[in-house]
Amino acid sequence: MEVFHFDSHGSVASAPCYRRCSGRLFLFVKSRDEGTETPRKAKNLDGAKKSAKALSAARRFAALHQYQVIAPAQIAKDGKFADLDFIIVGWFGLLCVKCVGLGGQIYGNPGDPMWLQVDAEKRISFENPMRAAEADTRLVRDTLFTANLRGIQVETVCVFTNKKATLALPRGTGHYTLKDFKALLGKSKYEQDKGVDIPQTVDAVKKWVVEG
Repeated sequence: MEVFHFDSHGSVASAPCYRRCSGRLFLFVKSRDEGTETPRKAKNLDGAKKSAKALSAARRFAALHQYQVIAPAQIAKDGKFADLDFIIVGWFGLLCVKCVGLGGQIYGNPGDPMWLQVDAEKRISFENPMRAAEADTRLVRDTLFTANLRGIQVETVCVFTNKKATLALPRGTGHYTLKDFKALLGKSKYEQDKGVDIPQTVDAVKKWVVEG
C-alpha cells in the first residue's frame, strides 16, 4: 500500500526525505506538484537590524528602572572576544544579550557544536550560539574581576529576532524569541537590589568594549 503525504495546500507530496545534522535525522517533505514554486529565501537580519527591536525593549526597561545599557557590547580581552549586542546593567547584576537574526529553519541541540540553517533548499552550518553565549559570559565576568568587582551576577541570553525563522529546537535549549525576551524583562529577579554599583560596573566593562 502506498502512503501519500499532503502539504498545507492539500496537494499530494512526495515521500519524505531525511537530512542529517550532527548525527540526528530531520524530516522534510517536498511537494510533487510541478507548478510548486521554489521556496523563497528568508532574508537574514544583519548588523544593527538583528538587535534593533530587542535593544529598544531593553532601553525602555532600563529607563524605567534607572539602569544602564551598554551598546555596542563587543568585548576583546586577552586574546578573547565576546560578540554581544548589548548588556543591561542594573542593581541585580548584568544581563548580556546575543541576538541571532537568521531566517529559515533552524535546527540544533544544546550539546551540538554546530547548528543548521535550512533556507530555500540551502543548508548552512553555524556555531551553536548557546555555547558562544556561555563563553561570552565568562569573558564579561573576567572584565569585572580585573576591576576587583566580584560576586556580581552575569547572565547571557540568546534571542532569535527574525520573525521569518522557524526554530526546531528542544524546549530545554534556553533560547528566546523577541516576544519571550520582552516577557523575560518583566521577571521580578531583574528588579532585585543586590547592591551593584551601576556606574562603576559599566565603566569596568566599557574599558574592554571595541567598535564593531
